[in-house]
Amino acid sequence: MKTSFRALAAVVLLAGFPVLVLALVAGIVVVEVFAFRNRLSHGLEFAVFAAPATYVLLRALFTFDRTGDAPGLPVTAEAQPELWALVRELAEAVGTAPPDEIRIMNRANAAVFERTRWFGLRVTGRTLFIGAPLFAGLRVAELRAVLGHEFAHYSNRDTRFAGATYRGRVAILRVLSGLDGASWFSRLLRPLFQVYGWVYFAVSARVSRDQELAADVAAARVAGTAAATGALREIEALNVAWRDFVRKYLMMGWDAGYLRAQPAEGYRLLLTDETRAHETARLCQDPPEEKPSPFDSHPPTAERISVLEAAGVISGSGAEDRPASELLRDSEEVLGTAWFAELSDEGRTKQRTDWDTLADVSSRHEFGELAARVLRGRSVSGVLDALDAGRLEDLADPDLPIPADADQRARQELVTESARIRLSFVALSQAAGAGGARWTISWSEVTALRLTPQYSGTLFPAIDAAVAGDTAALRALVSEPGRVPSA
Repeated sequence: MKTSFRALAAVVLLAGFPVLVLALVAGIVVVEVFAFRNRLSHGLEFAVFAAPATYVLLRALFTFDRTGDAPGLPVTAEAQPELWALVRELAEAVGTAPPDEIRIMNRANAAVFERTRWFGLRVTGRTLFIGAPLFAGLRVAELRAVLGHEFAHYSNRDTRFAGATYRGRVAILRVLSGLDGASWFSRLLRPLFQVYGWVYFAVSARVSRDQELAADVAAARVAGTAAATGALREIEALNVAWRDFVRKYLMMGWDAGYLRAQPAEGYRLLLTDETRAHETARLCQDPPEEKPSPFDSHPPTAERISVLEAAGVISGSGAEDRPASELLRDSEEVLGTAWFAELSDEGRTKQRTDWDTLADVSSRHEFGELAARVLRGRSVSGVLDALDAGRLEDLADPDLPIPADADQRARQELVTESARIRLSFVALSQAAGAGGARWTISWSEVTALRLTPQYSGTLFPAIDAAVAGDTAALRALVSEPGRVPSA
């Protein structure tokens, strides 16, 4: 009863949001009319504030209902019948309407998004978003649990008004995002809406947490307890792996003008790498601790797992213990297309290549730029001449942080190490330009350096000797006296 009362209060606050906006607009209009009647100059002066403030308020009001362009790749029932059949089955099982559209996006989560009117109170359409990483990293039973959970957010079986409460949180967050503009009017009015949002979230947080637990129960009903708890554990790990994949692998080669042709394959290889798989298993076994907040819409993952396990075991279907990617026809192509669907115009101009070539051109480009910063227009021979003369400072980082209390020996060690690192940039870039060094992809270390027999076992000792004042060996390996070749 208490949760239903909170949900009803949240719906009232949701309906009151446009009333607040319109009341503020009406107040501004009344003051403007009064100012004009009092004196024309006063009306014009107030209009300087009233016009932009009214614009910001009305924009906030329309932002409340705005949906914008949907990200991701749309997939039709004709193209992906098995996926659509599963989705419709799950929507019916939790007691809500199926989506009008399914889109595959580049995020390690899933969501149901509704197009609404009347400030989130009337639904006009529904889109299901499924992250491409979920197809790559989950089993079918776990994906059932994830999707069943998302659909349950819009079912009122467990908490009355829960669907409207959930929509309200999304809508108010969208308004606050729309008030992030640089104008001082937005900054002036934003605190008022932040207070309103604070009240709404305070009232609805308990409802939202209860609904998350209810949605977990719904997920267990449609997929089994083991799949529901497994999905909660796996998504924590998949999120970590996906962020790492995007940062270190997907964007590899961007500055050099390249992208991977089939990124979905790489994400799967990352997940199955022995080192990465060990990290994933550790995260699944011990999800990271979360600091709770009174405004959290989700209970901590550990609490959600405990509640599900305490509720009793619901059996799932053993036949669904297969990769979720098997739900898709031509999964590699579909998931790769989904990645490229969200690329910027600049990204679409990049040349597509395989992982090893991508690692090589990316590393060549990176080391070429690093070497150019070290050389600062000097030739390689000129740098080696400086080392022969004992001028390590010429090669060391000019902004090298040296503690004020460092003695001469400590200072020399820091300068030597900096010079060694920076000389290795130059040497590796030269070796790559001469065909003696290349990089291949490594799913545990990002890239792996491969040296030809001429350089293997000799390049790094030659770098050490050069820093010590004997550049003969390095000169023999890096014989071209000109500038570093381009990447």
